[in-house]
Amino acid sequence: MESAGGEPLTISVVVPTRNRPDHALACARLILASGVFQELIVVDQSDGGVTEGALSALADPRLRYLRSNLRGATNGRNVGIESSRGDIIAFTDDDCRVAPDWVSSIARIFRDDPDAAIVCGRVRVPEEISKRGFAIGFEPHERDWFKRFPPPARDWGITANLAVRRSVLLRVGCFDPVLGPGAPLLCGEEPDLLFRVLKAGMKVVNAREVEVDHLGVRAPGPESRELWDTYGIGTAAALFKHIRLGDLDAAGLYLRHLGVMAAVIAGNLLRGRRPTGIRYTLALLSGAFRSFRFRIDRQRRIYLPPERTSKTGRSPSSR
Repeated sequence: MESAGGEPLTISVVVPTRNRPDHALACARLILASGVFQELIVVDQSDGGVTEGALSALADPRLRYLRSNLRGATNGRNVGIESSRGDIIAFTDDDCRVAPDWVSSIARIFRDDPDAAIVCGRVRVPEEISKRGFAIGFEPHERDWFKRFPPPARDWGITANLAVRRSVLLRVGCFDPVLGPGAPLLCGEEPDLLFRVLKAGMKVVNAREVEVDHLGVRAPGPESRELWDTYGIGTAAALFKHIRLGDLDAAGLYLRHLGVMAAVIAGNLLRGRRPTGIRYTLALLSGAFRSFRFRIDRQRRIYLPPERTSKTGRSPSSR
């Protein structure tokens, strides 16, 4: 693959996994068949060696297995970024199944559009999966976002299908390790990274032609509600980090989230329905308060994990 300027571009694929050997094997097998790329890095945070054993069945020199003692999908992705060599770094999850042209579609977008900083692809939930419960998907609406921010709950891509230029990560930083599944603030790593990229004046491309299927389903009831809670808490915590740094765009987005939910609640009440939306609104408020449990590295605009806070509770670059 070459850029518009004729220089060759290489692609690394990163997949974090933990204790799901069957998923990891099926995911890796499809990625290896999805196009020409430099390497597939599987970052394994599992408790034992079953996943490593499963992946050993794939005799492909592009597969790189990394063992990590860190926990959390965000840490797994950051470990993969640090170990990767490609100009483009593509991410998906172990419970996703990429389309046969997944890598080639990503390559074509970055090749044809030198201004594309991040590509967020479509995340389908197959019908047979949706019948069993709730799974997170992503349906792109407007393709290009540049010098403006998408509205709440629309056109914010997810790491189940996301690719980014290495040069962009060098400029805005990697994923915030305090955000995301398995991290203290539960979720929010995607809106945080996308906000930083858009704030830096770079373009986000939402591409329907870059497609994966998401098989990670939550049972109806408490499991699904808990998942929505984590998204509300994480999204609010991601935005409030920037609000605490004085960013008015982040404040506006947070208030728009609350406004959308207030409209949903009021609409349901006027129709005599249950006021659904209250729980998610409470999660948005909770995420704002939880933000203050962590100090912030002002230069890198990421949260400081507790272990990185000094004995005095202060850091020269935090607030």
